[in-house]
Amino acid sequence: MALDPQHQRAFHKLINPEESEILRHARCGESDGNKEIPSPTASEPSDHERQILYEAKSEWIRYESAIEQRRAALTEHTAELRSRLAQASALGDSDLSDAHNKDLELLDQQHGHLSTEFRLAEEEYTAAREEKVKIEQLVARPLDVNHAELYVPVLIALAIAEVPVNRLAFELFFESMPLVSLLLSAAIGGIFIFFAHTIGSMVRRLQCKEVAINRDEVFLTVTLISLLAFILMYFLGLMREMWVDVSEAGSLNLEAYLSGLDKSPKSLADHLLIGSKGFTLLLLNLAIFAMGVVTAFRRHDPHPNYEKAVNFARKQEQRFVNYKKRFEAKRNEIIRSHNQRLSDRESALKQLEEELRSTEHELVTLPEKLKSDRAALISALTRRFMAYQNANKRARSAPDPVYFADNPKPLIESLL
Repeated sequence: MALDPQHQRAFHKLINPEESEILRHARCGESDGNKEIPSPTASEPSDHERQILYEAKSEWIRYESAIEQRRAALTEHTAELRSRLAQASALGDSDLSDAHNKDLELLDQQHGHLSTEFRLAEEEYTAAREEKVKIEQLVARPLDVNHAELYVPVLIALAIAEVPVNRLAFELFFESMPLVSLLLSAAIGGIFIFFAHTIGSMVRRLQCKEVAINRDEVFLTVTLISLLAFILMYFLGLMREMWVDVSEAGSLNLEAYLSGLDKSPKSLADHLLIGSKGFTLLLLNLAIFAMGVVTAFRRHDPHPNYEKAVNFARKQEQRFVNYKKRFEAKRNEIIRSHNQRLSDRESALKQLEEELRSTEHELVTLPEKLKSDRAALISALTRRFMAYQNANKRARSAPDPVYFADNPKPLIESLL
């Protein structure tokens, strides 16, 4: 909405003449003086002075027109700013608060306390917590488990330890297939560790006094599993003994070894007796098995459902907390958005008010500016007239024109 820069530059040049322009008018005055122009009896400005006035008046008319356009634009812009300010002010804090409250209510219905998903998560957490508290009150002690995070890695390590211990026992039958021996020994290791896990956890459950347990069934199961594990270990030791005997004979030919057994005077019972080499393997298997049983015993709580209830309650609590965090994050985002809207509205109002004050101030000061600019123009024209007339006086031999005696300013004001 500013004035045309071209008009501004032209008018600024008019009211602030350069020294070269003043010299140009002086040279014109000197040239006319040498010709005795204007005549001594002249009472009206010379042609050169009229040309100065003509150019100035033309520029002044254009400048006045630009000022009028500026005034009209400011008036229109002032009305627009007042309208926008009224509209912005009409949207009060209560309207924004109503929209904010509706957003929060909608969020609560979709993801908050009024939503089905929230209530379900809360009910599941409450039920899991009540179950855990019920067991805690029943046993009157904290959860008794040791190194739960290391339990599975320890069992895997024990199962792997069984592989080199039992591998050579299977090579008696799979001398040409070492991979099969390796796989079988790994399978046997897994079976032994599973048996150890079962026995250790079942024995641990026998310490629970709060829950009725069929102890006879537990004793029978532990006995049968232990017996089965010992038989497997014993025969592995016997196979290892046979493998050592075959290897010491200088050949791993199983058929030759078995035919030799048929011709041996020993009875079947004697052949089933384990020697020192197989007994070593049996002891190693028993040691690893016992370590697995002890680890399983210490890993589990006596109450069969205590650890499960604690873990489930912790899981449901974390799930419920995560859901509440997501809900709170969305709620906080709505609050931040509302606060941002309030801040933006306040900033917009302040900006509109400041712009309105600036526009109104400029509109009010335009008449004074026009008056000031007209005075500056008259002063600049007077300077041009005086440069012309002074040079003219010095150059002429005849008397000065009559009107040179008068101050040119009133004449300029009347003609402008």
